[in-house]
Amino acid sequence: MKRSICLFGFIALVTLLATAQSDYPPKVELAGGYSYLNVNPQIITSQNFNGGGGAFVFDFNSVVGIKADFMGYTGGTGWGNYLRNHGYPITGSASGNLFTYMFGPQIKKHSGRFQPFAEALVGAYHSNAYATVISCIEGNNPCSSKSVNGSKNNFNMEFGGGLDIPLSQHVELRPVEVDYLFTSVSADLVRSYSTHWNNFKYVGGLNFALGGKPPVPPSASCTASPTEVMEGDPVTVTATGSNFKPNHTVTYAWTTNGGKLDKADAQSGRIDTTGVAAGSYTANATITDPQVKKAGSATCAANFTVKAKPMNPPQVSCSVNPNTVQSGNPATITATATSPDGAQITGYSYSSSAGRISGTGTTATLDTAGAGAGPVTVTVTATDARNLSSSGTCSVGVEVPPPPPTCSKANAIQFPDLKRPWRVDNTAKAILDDVASRLKSDPNAKIVIIGYADGEKAPMVGTGKNRHPMNLAAQRAVNAKAYLQQQQGIDPSRVEVRTGTGQEKVADIIWVPQGADESTCADLQNTTPVDESVVKPSENAYPKPEQAAVPAHHKKAAAAPQQ
Repeated sequence: MKRSICLFGFIALVTLLATAQSDYPPKVELAGGYSYLNVNPQIITSQNFNGGGGAFVFDFNSVVGIKADFMGYTGGTGWGNYLRNHGYPITGSASGNLFTYMFGPQIKKHSGRFQPFAEALVGAYHSNAYATVISCIEGNNPCSSKSVNGSKNNFNMEFGGGLDIPLSQHVELRPVEVDYLFTSVSADLVRSYSTHWNNFKYVGGLNFALGGKPPVPPSASCTASPTEVMEGDPVTVTATGSNFKPNHTVTYAWTTNGGKLDKADAQSGRIDTTGVAAGSYTANATITDPQVKKAGSATCAANFTVKAKPMNPPQVSCSVNPNTVQSGNPATITATATSPDGAQITGYSYSSSAGRISGTGTTATLDTAGAGAGPVTVTVTATDARNLSSSGTCSVGVEVPPPPPTCSKANAIQFPDLKRPWRVDNTAKAILDDVASRLKSDPNAKIVIIGYADGEKAPMVGTGKNRHPMNLAAQRAVNAKAYLQQQQGIDPSRVEVRTGTGQEKVADIIWVPQGADESTCADLQNTTPVDESVVKPSENAYPKPEQAAVPAHHKKAAAAPQQ
């Protein structure tokens, strides 16, 4: 039962210590002090030994070491009735020395204010015994006496543990070490005797922890990449720990005084610097080992600089299609704008030196109506998201076609002859000769001859019932045309005859160039075309050059007006 309890306690203590870790284990331990040993030899009433000794421990790591234990004891006591009660009719007293030599593993917690340990040792003991045996067999009186001396070596083993309290870096107080000591014993008294002893051992003293190195505290280093960015660009920060226990999982915690972290609990995080003012900033990280209560964390900092974005305005250009237009026709303007700083272009506006332009996007339309001939300058202004703007220009060539040809008054001929008011005289012939020359030089032009006779009394023509007033205005125009056709060879289709109102004794000659719109000619307004199938040229419409003599009987007829 005692063995089971001790073994259970030993296993529980070993389990407890196995979970403990030390940050600063020594290499060797030297212990020494007083030891008390209570021996239960069964053949005597009690056996108490006092002594001392020491132990040497070589520590493999922060938990496990190998121990060598050496103890020496001296003591003695009187014998009891055990042997008599078990068939040995003897009694007596004994004294002697006992030495133990044991080796085995030690498990110890090398940290904290209290450092428990456990051990399991095996080895041997050596005893020097001095005994007096008194035999009192019934019937024999007096009793006989016998001295027994000798040395023995036998197997023993030990299980137990204790507690060390550090006093300084290398000195520890060992107030208690309690062990169960099992010993196999044989002795030669009156007869041969062999048994097992179950012993109690107590040790107290000092333990010297030597060697080893102070624990290297955990550390951390932080980096920022890149260390200098433009406002709005990201910065990646990374924390790296050193001297943390490799089999432990660490945690990360980030803070920063500039920008926004996407992950505050990861080894690496990304800082968004959008909206951050230019300057220097710091990201701080704490790395923690949750399984280590003391000195289980480390901090570090990463510095980075945010620079203000350059405030370069947009670069603007424009193009036109087509490059040249007739006045009144449109042209399309296409704008191109880019920001050297990568800013977004948010708007366009347009203006022009002539015409009218409309549009707010990347294209606009230039209306050239009313624009004079020559280049029209178009200015495009682009604005970015930072409200920075700049302008670019392009030009559209505007051509103004010559005005459409129009009618104009070339000349006029007079009809001063009161007797023959329809006759084209020599002065009129000279004017018509000039007009004919001009028509010949411009074969695509034509003329309109407008005859006037307002307020004049028209001569009578015809005979009998057909006698009527002459259409004097029409006759003047037809006679002038007849001269041009007959004397100058002008194509009659190039001469139009009309009558007008508001004048007398005159016929206007209106020049009509090719392409002219007669309906818009001011000089032709309120005029009436002459029906040339009715109004024919007069026989004596104009003086004939070097005419032959006219017979007398024809003179009277020639004097009469003809139509």
